[in-house]
Amino acid sequence: MAMGFNTQNGLFRPSSSFFLRPSSHDTFSSCSHFASSIVLQRRGGCTIQNDENLPWKLEFFSNSEPRMLRKPTLKIEGRSVNRSSAFLDAFNSTLPGSPLVRPAKKWEEATHELQDKKKKHQHDICKHPSNQPHATTSLVNASSTNSEQHVLTSDRAAPDSASAEQTCGGNSDIAMKNVNGQGNSNIAMKDVNGQKCLSSSRSLEKIRKPSPELTNGLGKEFTTTKRSSQQLDLRKRLNSIYDSVLLVDNITIAKEVVGMLTNKYRHLVHACDTEVAKIEVKQETPVDHGEIICFSIYSGPEADFGNGKSCIWVDVLDGGGRDLLVEFAPFFEDPLIKKVWHNYSFDNHIIENYGLKVSGFHADTMHMARLWDSSRRTKGGYSLEALTSDKKVMSGIQLGLEEDLFGKISMKNIFGTKKIKKDGSEGKIITISPVEILQREERKPWICYSVLDAKSTLKLYESLKSQLSQMRWKLDGKTVDGKHMFDFYEEYWRPFGELLIKMETEGMLVDRKYLAEVEKVAKAEQEIAVNRFRNWASRYCSDAQYMNVGSDAQLRQLFFGGIANSKDPDETLPIERIFKVPNVDKVIEDGKKSPTKYRNISLSRILDEPLPTDIFTASGWPSVSGDALKTLAGKVSAEYDFVNDEQPDDNIESASENEVSEEQKSTVDEDKSAYGIAFQAFEKEEDGREACHAISALCEVCSIDSLISNFILPLQGSNISGKNGRIHCSLNINTETGRLSARRPNLQNQPALEKDRYKIRQAFIASPGNSLIVADYGQLELRILAHLASCKSMMDAFRLGGDFHSRTAMNMYPYIREAIDKKHVLLEWHPQPGEDKPPVPLLKDAFASERRKAKMLNFSIAYGKTPVGLSRDWKVSVQEAKKTVDLWYSDRKEVLNWQEERKKEAREKNCVHTLLGRARQFPSVAHATNSQRGHIERAAINTPVQGSAADVAMCAMLEISKNARLKELGWKLLLQVHDEVILEGPTESAEVAKAIVVECMSKPFNGKNILQVDLSVDAKCAQNWYSAK
Repeated sequence: MAMGFNTQNGLFRPSSSFFLRPSSHDTFSSCSHFASSIVLQRRGGCTIQNDENLPWKLEFFSNSEPRMLRKPTLKIEGRSVNRSSAFLDAFNSTLPGSPLVRPAKKWEEATHELQDKKKKHQHDICKHPSNQPHATTSLVNASSTNSEQHVLTSDRAAPDSASAEQTCGGNSDIAMKNVNGQGNSNIAMKDVNGQKCLSSSRSLEKIRKPSPELTNGLGKEFTTTKRSSQQLDLRKRLNSIYDSVLLVDNITIAKEVVGMLTNKYRHLVHACDTEVAKIEVKQETPVDHGEIICFSIYSGPEADFGNGKSCIWVDVLDGGGRDLLVEFAPFFEDPLIKKVWHNYSFDNHIIENYGLKVSGFHADTMHMARLWDSSRRTKGGYSLEALTSDKKVMSGIQLGLEEDLFGKISMKNIFGTKKIKKDGSEGKIITISPVEILQREERKPWICYSVLDAKSTLKLYESLKSQLSQMRWKLDGKTVDGKHMFDFYEEYWRPFGELLIKMETEGMLVDRKYLAEVEKVAKAEQEIAVNRFRNWASRYCSDAQYMNVGSDAQLRQLFFGGIANSKDPDETLPIERIFKVPNVDKVIEDGKKSPTKYRNISLSRILDEPLPTDIFTASGWPSVSGDALKTLAGKVSAEYDFVNDEQPDDNIESASENEVSEEQKSTVDEDKSAYGIAFQAFEKEEDGREACHAISALCEVCSIDSLISNFILPLQGSNISGKNGRIHCSLNINTETGRLSARRPNLQNQPALEKDRYKIRQAFIASPGNSLIVADYGQLELRILAHLASCKSMMDAFRLGGDFHSRTAMNMYPYIREAIDKKHVLLEWHPQPGEDKPPVPLLKDAFASERRKAKMLNFSIAYGKTPVGLSRDWKVSVQEAKKTVDLWYSDRKEVLNWQEERKKEAREKNCVHTLLGRARQFPSVAHATNSQRGHIERAAINTPVQGSAADVAMCAMLEISKNARLKELGWKLLLQVHDEVILEGPTESAEVAKAIVVECMSKPFNGKNILQVDLSVDAKCAQNWYSAK
């Protein structure tokens, strides 16, 4: 294909200016031959050849569509011309060296006229290249009888390659053509008779770098983008939907489209999708982050927005920005217009950043897919691409002609290119340009890709609706007449999805000043713990004073040097090893005049033999993980005055060799069982004690580091907060049991209260004038288990109230029951006014070990744990663990029977159900290994319990959200953490609101409780989360 431009009175006569249409993008629409948006002045003849000496690149795909890859600023006749700024200058001023001739038409008029005429020939030009004559044929003519007006004609030359170059002069045409049938043409500047002109070299391989004049200081090597045949084929198939797309890039078209959406087609279901730039999705909240560059709407084949175009693509980036998006407010904000999305949360927040309030939420296909099959983690997951590429997922509908597109078009497949190495060869790393660049430089495939997302979403919705409508709804084990799981979605998960988005939008206020102070304290304590360990270790290995205590390799060398690999005994760790560490102490090594950035240290094991261990890594080396270190240290404190412990202050004398506090002596003399396995490795008990305390200090370093990196620092980041300073985490229904999870940040992963040494929850505060309500279910999973199994013993215990775990211990151990009968201990105690302590010890204090076992057993059995697992937890034999388990089951035979039924259901039907009827699918156990079978059986027991607890929590949240009185008082849900919910509202109505919340949670099923046991709810009001616990 070749392209040419001429003027009315000859090519580039002195009074003519060569111009091309400015565009908001750099990709040509089909058969648009405008090579670049610059203004040039030419005199004399010019030559057109193929050349790589210019950083312009036209890439011809299989559909013969050229694409601009580079946008240089060119230096022409001593004048720098910027491609985007030269248009209006050219039409409002005269170029140097030309007569005082001004174009008669303004830029907008000329380009609109050219564009209209070009479109008339576009279809014939692109699809019938073989019918083109050898002589140049005018495609677009903009003519005038006025000799001072310029005429621009786009010509197409014959598709032959007989001549290596075409020379142009006088009335000749300027042309671009493929050489030797190749798909690439590069255009360059060349002097002809002393004048600047377009030129090409005789060899495509002669020149690899553009000249400094042409790159105008860009200084980057120009490389050709190579596409594989598979990628080109995908692009061709993807571009096939382009003709069905209506491009909306101005307010006028937008008004017409919105009118049709809100009137003629308001009864349809509309699939919507946005494309967003300037956001790191994995790190940043979409609330007050990100910019929409385009969005797509697909309303199905019934919709026709003109000329058979059923898809809408809106160019927000260059077509009108915020003003263009706001034109669609009547569509997005209408609650009666049904809209479906994939991952609605993200799109909702992004659109609402522009001041719109999205309404009319009809479905989230990601949630629908999880409801249909909650176990797709190993089947590709829940991305739009993964779901639509699964024939089983899409089997609910007929896909038609576009079947081969759904699920196969990803950004990587379409726009990914292999990174070029320094030597010019292709690397393995696939890179993708930023989306705003793709939209401008890969316009046609980008439009098709964006629209395909909306089309895929609607097709996925239709398929999942069909399949969910064929799944029977079982409520508490009984089939609901005339209703299916799509009815469940509409009744529960659709409003729940909307509620989660409201909670995300509301966010939680964080006291950053408090966190900053906590960070200082944590780092100071961490440094103290590091010094404790280093000072102890340096007594055995002097260079340990400079080691990195966070290095697994260095710790392994210190503790286990010389040990053989557990998987390959022929491979051993060296007894001594050299490590390079940062020279933070500015040590000047021998032979050096000044301290270097790094220095070498030598680490050797602390004893003659490696420390004992029974925990190894997958590669066979001793583990130095947190669990392994705790096994070495035992349950001892890091607080210990080590013998000869070096003090941070050089003016303070070290402790004497025999100095050990009386308190420490009495403690260790009384109980040695608290010390870990490192204690026995030392000949002297004092040395063993010190080792355990030192390793405990190391555990403390790890613990503090976890709190800093997972909580203290992330909560201070601006990436998770909006403009109002509140943090907005993402709440997701993405677990196999249906439990909520949170990310960016993971607020559900707060440290346990007993391990929250810095009271991180105290940083979550109410805004001025407000308070928080924190309401928590008591033993929810166990109450669910009692209901599902109809266990009389458990239900009786819950009806009696009190400490359930103490009652379990009493029923398991006869001697505890005897102690209670004799009133030597109390099962529970309710203090009366003036009573400070119970008359006799409580069971939980007198028999703490037994109660702890009973508590662990209660939850372990509810979660499907076996005696083998419990033996590891309790560090006892399997026989002893089984004996304890049998004791538990002896009074709860109904639970054992129920669990066996669930295992059978998983084997025979490959699924189990929750209280409200959600199913979890399992693979067949016919060919499963023992390990796989055990996992399936445990999940079959665990899922109905945890999943039903998630059902209860969801229903409670829906009850709270629709309570009219709470809305009137101004209380809003902020967060759900497992069995706990957090609300914020005016302090003056806190007590009234708390009572309402407790009522809603106690009767979560539309104001009722369908369980056979009561639901216990504990609620408190406070100014911060920690105080309300």
